[in-house]
Amino acid sequence: MKVFNGLNKFFNYNFIVFLLLFISIPDVKGEINGNKKIINGTELYDTNGHVINAHGGGFLKIGNYYYWVGENRKNGVFVSCYRSTDLINWEFRGDLLTRQSHPELDKANIERPKVIYNDKTKQFVMWMHYEYGRDYSYARAAVAYSSDIEKPFTFLKNFRPFGNMSRDCTLFKDTDSVAYFISSARENYDMCVYKLTDDYLDAKEYITTLWPGGHREAPALLKRDKYYFMMTSGCTGWEPNQAKYAYAKSIIGPWSELINIGDSTTFNSQSTFILPIEGKTKTSYLYVGDRWDGKKYFNSTYIFLPIEFTNDTSMKLNWTDKISPDMTTGELVK
Repeated sequence: MKVFNGLNKFFNYNFIVFLLLFISIPDVKGEINGNKKIINGTELYDTNGHVINAHGGGFLKIGNYYYWVGENRKNGVFVSCYRSTDLINWEFRGDLLTRQSHPELDKANIERPKVIYNDKTKQFVMWMHYEYGRDYSYARAAVAYSSDIEKPFTFLKNFRPFGNMSRDCTLFKDTDSVAYFISSARENYDMCVYKLTDDYLDAKEYITTLWPGGHREAPALLKRDKYYFMMTSGCTGWEPNQAKYAYAKSIIGPWSELINIGDSTTFNSQSTFILPIEGKTKTSYLYVGDRWDGKKYFNSTYIFLPIEFTNDTSMKLNWTDKISPDMTTGELVK
């Protein structure tokens, strides 16, 4: 009986120790997934434990949700959609475009999809870079639309706006609901700005060419107070380079000269979006960039970094390993 009692105490003790150790072991995937913070430069996981595929993407806030729409490229998928209330825990909501969506997508490649909402037509409209083949010679824009951002989009067409080549691109809806499409043209040496039609489904007017001959791509645009800011990268293929930004009081211009931001490789990333976080205390801005792996695309990761403004027209971008947006106040906690 004494032996039995001794063993019983031994096993009870060891079970308690094991339980305490088990509880204290950190959830590595949960930490990477960002249940507490966004971990920069690592794989991000959705709430189902799957790697998030939303590169070259854009963000849109609807009610309490932030939607992240971006490139997937897996199993015939082009564009996928995720949503989150905290920018940390992302729920997969569906594939918006696939090879089966339209005959013109069967052998196509889609990059940098961006979505905005049209208040008049009650449609979500997506613009993107469309290629047919692997050599990037097609260089076209494409348009799709849907009445629900979580449901498959209807592919409308691919074309060259006003006859211009169109590669890396972004989409911007201004505070007056006028929308613009900005894309790299003339073998990426020019950055063209177009005003869209009222339904956002076509280019209505060629506005201007920014920094002609500047060889810029990966545009990301924001409006803060009286100024517009545009961030772009140089053209070095999949290799990162020095990002630059410029500012203007009007999208039409005149725009400032390009100014360096971040380090010489933009912290080993390329810009895709600048995301405003509107809180009760302040509005903060997050730089969202892709860390591309050109040899193994699915090894590419993301970085989310705070943009700091030192005055009305000066932006700074500094590195931080982790960041946690406070959705109530708008503060960015490093």
